[in-house]
Amino acid sequence: MSEHKQQDLEPGFIFQRVARQRLRLSDKRLAPYNLTSAQVFLLNWLLHKDGLTQKELAQRLTVGTVAVSGMIDRLESAGLVFRTEDPNDRRAKKVWLKESVRTNRALLSGIAKEINDVSFMGMSDDEIRTLLGLMDKVRRNLAEALDADDPSKWVNEQPIHWVTAASQVARCDPSP
Repeated sequence: MSEHKQQDLEPGFIFQRVARQRLRLSDKRLAPYNLTSAQVFLLNWLLHKDGLTQKELAQRLTVGTVAVSGMIDRLESAGLVFRTEDPNDRRAKKVWLKESVRTNRALLSGIAKEINDVSFMGMSDDEIRTLLGLMDKVRRNLAEALDADDPSKWVNEQPIHWVTAASQVARCDPSP
Protein backbone atom coordinates (compact mmCIF):
# COMPACT_ATOMS: atom_id res chain seq x y z
CA MET A 1 0.00 0.00 0.00
CA SER A 2 1.36 3.43 -0.91
CA GLU A 3 2.35 5.84 1.87
CA HIS A 4 -0.49 8.19 0.81
CA LYS A 5 -3.09 5.40 0.95
CA GLN A 6 -1.76 4.22 4.34
CA GLN A 7 -2.03 7.77 5.68
CA ASP A 8 -5.65 7.93 4.48
CA LEU A 9 -6.45 5.02 6.82
CA GLU A 10 -4.98 6.63 9.94
CA PRO A 11 -7.77 7.38 12.45
CA GLY A 12 -6.71 10.98 13.00
CA PHE A 13 -6.77 11.74 9.28
CA ILE A 14 -10.12 10.01 8.79
CA PHE A 15 -11.79 11.82 11.72
CA GLN A 16 -10.40 15.18 10.65
CA ARG A 17 -11.34 14.76 6.98
CA VAL A 18 -14.85 13.50 7.71
CA ALA A 19 -15.50 16.38 10.11
CA ARG A 20 -14.10 18.99 7.71
CA GLN A 21 -15.95 17.61 4.69
CA ARG A 22 -19.25 17.51 6.58
CA LEU A 23 -18.71 21.11 7.71
CA ARG A 24 -17.75 22.24 4.20
CA LEU A 25 -20.83 20.56 2.70
CA SER A 26 -23.03 22.07 5.45
CA ASP A 27 -21.56 25.53 4.82
CA LYS A 28 -22.17 25.10 1.09
CA ARG A 29 -25.82 24.15 1.66
CA LEU A 30 -26.33 26.95 4.22
CA ALA A 31 -24.68 29.71 2.14
CA PRO A 32 -27.92 30.70 0.32
CA TYR A 33 -29.42 31.45 3.76
CA ASN A 34 -26.38 33.49 4.87
CA LEU A 35 -25.64 31.00 7.64
CA THR A 36 -22.60 28.91 8.55
CA SER A 37 -22.52 25.47 10.13
CA ALA A 38 -21.04 27.02 13.31
CA GLN A 39 -23.99 29.42 13.56
CA VAL A 40 -26.44 26.57 13.03
CA PHE A 41 -24.78 24.56 15.81
CA LEU A 42 -25.37 27.53 18.10
CA LEU A 43 -28.99 27.87 16.92
CA ASN A 44 -29.54 24.14 17.50
CA TRP A 45 -28.37 24.45 21.11
CA LEU A 46 -30.88 27.26 21.57
CA LEU A 47 -33.60 25.20 19.90
CA HIS A 48 -32.94 22.54 22.56
CA LYS A 49 -32.71 25.04 25.42
CA ASP A 50 -33.47 28.66 24.72
CA GLY A 51 -32.01 31.35 26.95
CA LEU A 52 -28.53 29.91 27.49
CA THR A 53 -25.82 32.35 28.50
CA GLN A 54 -22.96 33.12 26.14
CA LYS A 55 -20.65 31.22 28.49
CA GLU A 56 -22.93 28.16 28.45
CA LEU A 57 -23.04 28.28 24.65
CA ALA A 58 -19.24 28.50 24.48
CA GLN A 59 -18.96 25.42 26.71
CA ARG A 60 -21.46 23.44 24.65
CA LEU A 61 -19.81 24.44 21.36
CA THR A 62 -16.33 23.90 22.84
CA VAL A 63 -15.11 27.27 21.57
CA GLY A 64 -14.02 30.44 23.30
CA THR A 65 -16.44 33.03 24.60
CA VAL A 66 -15.02 35.64 22.19
CA ALA A 67 -15.86 33.38 19.22
CA VAL A 68 -19.38 32.84 20.55
CA SER A 69 -19.83 36.55 21.09
CA GLY A 70 -18.92 37.21 17.46
CA MET A 71 -21.33 34.52 16.24
CA ILE A 72 -24.10 35.99 18.36
CA ASP A 73 -23.33 39.48 17.03
CA ARG A 74 -23.79 38.22 13.47
CA LEU A 75 -26.93 36.23 14.32
CA GLU A 76 -28.34 39.25 16.13
CA SER A 77 -27.62 41.47 13.10
CA ALA A 78 -29.40 38.90 10.93
CA GLY A 79 -32.45 39.11 13.19
CA LEU A 80 -32.24 35.50 14.40
CA VAL A 81 -31.42 35.95 18.10
CA PHE A 82 -31.51 38.61 20.80
CA ARG A 83 -29.73 39.05 24.12
CA THR A 84 -31.03 39.97 27.55
CA GLU A 85 -29.34 40.48 30.88
CA ASP A 86 -29.24 37.43 33.12
CA PRO A 87 -31.33 38.30 36.20
CA ASN A 88 -29.01 36.12 38.34
CA ASP A 89 -25.75 37.65 37.06
CA ARG A 90 -25.70 41.20 35.70
CA ARG A 91 -22.40 40.53 33.89
CA ALA A 92 -23.88 37.63 31.89
CA LYS A 93 -26.10 37.80 28.83
CA LYS A 94 -28.73 35.24 27.92
CA VAL A 95 -29.33 34.48 24.26
CA TRP A 96 -32.83 33.87 22.91
CA LEU A 97 -34.15 32.75 19.54
CA LYS A 98 -36.42 34.91 17.50
CA GLU A 99 -39.54 33.26 16.13
CA SER A 100 -38.09 33.19 12.59
CA VAL A 101 -35.67 30.44 13.65
CA ARG A 102 -38.46 28.27 15.05
CA THR A 103 -40.45 28.87 11.88
CA ASN A 104 -37.49 27.68 9.78
CA ARG A 105 -36.58 24.73 11.98
CA ALA A 106 -37.75 22.30 9.29
CA LEU A 107 -35.35 23.92 6.80
CA LEU A 108 -32.40 23.47 9.18
CA SER A 109 -33.45 19.88 9.93
CA GLY A 110 -33.82 19.17 6.22
CA ILE A 111 -30.29 20.36 5.48
CA ALA A 112 -28.93 18.25 8.37
CA LYS A 113 -30.81 15.23 6.98
CA GLU A 114 -29.32 15.84 3.53
CA ILE A 115 -25.80 15.92 4.99
CA ASN A 116 -26.47 12.67 6.86
CA ASP A 117 -27.99 11.04 3.77
CA VAL A 118 -24.90 11.93 1.73
CA SER A 119 -22.60 10.81 4.55
CA PHE A 120 -24.23 7.39 4.90
CA MET A 121 -24.89 6.73 1.21
CA GLY A 122 -24.45 3.05 0.37
CA MET A 123 -24.64 1.92 4.01
CA SER A 124 -27.33 -0.30 5.46
CA ASP A 125 -29.28 0.76 8.56
CA ASP A 126 -27.30 -1.83 10.57
CA GLU A 127 -23.99 -0.43 9.31
CA ILE A 128 -25.08 3.11 10.20
CA ARG A 129 -26.15 2.02 13.71
CA THR A 130 -22.84 0.17 14.19
CA LEU A 131 -20.79 3.11 12.91
CA LEU A 132 -22.61 5.61 15.12
CA GLY A 133 -22.33 3.32 18.14
CA LEU A 134 -18.59 2.94 17.62
CA MET A 135 -18.13 6.67 17.02
CA ASP A 136 -20.02 7.39 20.25
CA LYS A 137 -17.71 4.98 22.06
CA VAL A 138 -14.70 6.84 20.65
CA ARG A 139 -16.27 10.14 21.75
CA ARG A 140 -16.84 8.82 25.28
CA ASN A 141 -13.26 7.47 25.48
CA LEU A 142 -11.89 10.85 24.44
CA ALA A 143 -14.17 12.70 26.87
CA GLU A 144 -13.01 10.42 29.69
CA ALA A 145 -9.37 11.03 28.76
CA LEU A 146 -9.95 14.78 28.71
CA ASP A 147 -11.56 14.61 32.14
CA ALA A 148 -8.82 12.39 33.64
CA ASP A 149 -6.75 14.08 36.33
CA ASP A 150 -3.97 11.51 35.92
CA PRO A 151 -2.85 11.10 32.27
CA SER A 152 -1.17 7.79 33.13
CA LYS A 153 -4.66 6.28 33.25
CA TRP A 154 -5.09 6.71 29.51
CA VAL A 155 -1.67 6.98 27.86
CA ASN A 156 0.89 4.33 27.05
CA GLU A 157 3.05 3.15 29.92
CA GLN A 158 6.19 4.15 28.02
CA PRO A 159 6.84 7.89 27.82
CA ILE A 160 6.99 9.37 24.35
CA HIS A 161 10.05 11.49 23.69
CA TRP A 162 10.12 14.26 21.13
CA VAL A 163 13.06 13.80 18.78
CA THR A 164 14.78 16.97 17.62
CA ALA A 165 17.18 17.37 14.73
CA ALA A 166 19.95 18.14 17.22
CA SER A 167 19.36 14.88 19.11
CA GLN A 168 19.37 12.95 15.82
CA VAL A 169 22.72 14.50 14.84
CA ALA A 170 24.14 13.67 18.28
CA ARG A 171 23.12 10.02 17.85
CA CYS A 172 24.73 9.81 14.39
CA ASP A 173 27.97 11.57 15.37
CA PRO A 174 30.74 8.92 15.13
CA SER A 175 33.29 10.98 17.08
CA PRO A 176 34.12 9.80 20.63
